[in-house]
Amino acid sequence: MLFNKSKITLATLILFSLGLFAGIIFSFPEAKVKQIIISTLETQGQLSVTQGDINISLFGIDAANVQIQPDNPLLPTIPIQSLTITPRWLSLLSKNPGGHLDMRLLSGTMTADMFRDGSLNLDASQLNLAPLSLTDQTLIISGQLTEMSLSSVVPLQKNSASLIRLTLKDINVARNSDLKLAINLGDIVINGSGRGHAFKITSLQASEGDLSISGRGNILLGRDINTTKINMKLEIRPQESADPMIVELLQLGSRKTANGSYELTLSGSLADL
Repeated sequence: MLFNKSKITLATLILFSLGLFAGIIFSFPEAKVKQIIISTLETQGQLSVTQGDINISLFGIDAANVQIQPDNPLLPTIPIQSLTITPRWLSLLSKNPGGHLDMRLLSGTMTADMFRDGSLNLDASQLNLAPLSLTDQTLIISGQLTEMSLSSVVPLQKNSASLIRLTLKDINVARNSDLKLAINLGDIVINGSGRGHAFKITSLQASEGDLSISGRGNILLGRDINTTKINMKLEIRPQESADPMIVELLQLGSRKTANGSYELTLSGSLADL
């Protein structure tokens, strides 16, 4: 008899739990939660979100055809084909809850872990830059970002630490004012670290293009191209495929070394380059 009562009590508890869970799901305030999440994302990520098809539930967020516009005018609008955000369940029990993001964009993928304190770990692969307009649409870049890893804090704080690695393939750079004077930079690998808005490029290597390049330097990120400062030292060796006009410009603005390469220093605001 006691066993039967226990079964009835257990069954009642299960049914009550299922009913409570169903009630929560069906009464879930999707519109309000969507507004809160988008507002938080825009504030913390310093960007604007153009809403596409966004569905929110207790289990996370699924979205499609969303556009993101960073507040920084140096960065272009990014179309996102699909986006899924799920909670980092164990982190919800801590003082620093977070979420995991899976995105399909620019014919590639991006994953990220983000937390309340702003910490971010991001990986991306096979993103097509075809073409990508930077620096107020004066600089046109095409190619592919084959791999990216970033550890940072968003938005950047005064003492926040960052690590970044970029691997790019088939990169071409041209100015909007003279698309014929394009440079094939080939494959590029960049390693850097940062403290706040100040970033150190510890190594830059470009190969398989018109110019073989190695270098290092510093970048101070600003709000726009006029306030972003750069100081880079490059060693450049023109290849046989290099446009003679590019080589001539290189000779005018750099120092030729004994081994036939050119030493070039880039210093000033990004707008002046």
